[in-house]
Amino acid sequence: MQKLFLLLALAACTVQAQDNAVTSKASVNFWRVSVTALGAANAMDIQSSWGKHELNSTLAGSNGTFGVQGALIKLGLQGSLVGIEYLVTRRHPSARLYKALGVINFGAAAGFASAAAHNYTVPGRQ
Repeated sequence: MQKLFLLLALAACTVQAQDNAVTSKASVNFWRVSVTALGAANAMDIQSSWGKHELNSTLAGSNGTFGVQGALIKLGLQGSLVGIEYLVTRRHPSARLYKALGVINFGAAAGFASAAAHNYTVPGRQ
């Protein structure tokens, strides 16, 4: 009887470990897709802002328009964010952390995409 109980307990642990591995892989994929969405939205924002008047003085060039300087700052910030996320998740991998960071990334991507949509309605410099 004890051997049967031990066998059932071992089987339950194995199933739970496999379930956690699937959840972990799904959450990692969710995070990866969110990083891709963030990169695409940021690229759209850069493209839609190029050569137009920039309200953010940090991103504006010397003539007040968005250009190389602003693009490099935006890319540097995004690269830093993704790098920090990677280091944190590599050190403390958990499905909950991957999901939380994925939600944050999708939220930021939505913000950049809405800014890009607005920028496409703004006429460029003549």
